[in-house]
Amino acid sequence: MNTEHEKLVIEVADHLRLLFRSTQQDLNELFVNDIPLNEFATLRTIHLAKRPMMASELAYSLRVTSSHITAVTDRLYKKGLITRERSDTDRRIVYMQITEPGKEMAAKLERVRTDYYIEKFTGLNGIEMTQLKELLVRIL
Repeated sequence: MNTEHEKLVIEVADHLRLLFRSTQQDLNELFVNDIPLNEFATLRTIHLAKRPMMASELAYSLRVTSSHITAVTDRLYKKGLITRERSDTDRRIVYMQITEPGKEMAAKLERVRTDYYIEKFTGLNGIEMTQLKELLVRIL
């Protein structure tokens, strides 16, 4: 038999899943003329690092598989948004670095993303936003 707490946990989990899915869908629609959200997440991670990154670092940062990163970085490379360079000391290691067009794309989509979230959370005041952030940090 489920306790009231268990029911609340499931309800919150369901709402988080719906929020995550609807946010993904909304952002993909906003990015439709540029790049998909998963490519943006990878590009943004490289951009914020401000240094070349290995595929394994990207996979760890984004909590995805190395094969996923390989597929995404292949697409970003073909679009001219990143470069790839093999390590001089270990040919198995490939470093990804953002290009100028990649930086421009990352900045443009970051603005779109920020505007989206500002609109999404417009009904919450500063105290509520702080509480929500603190609760999410505790869960993570």
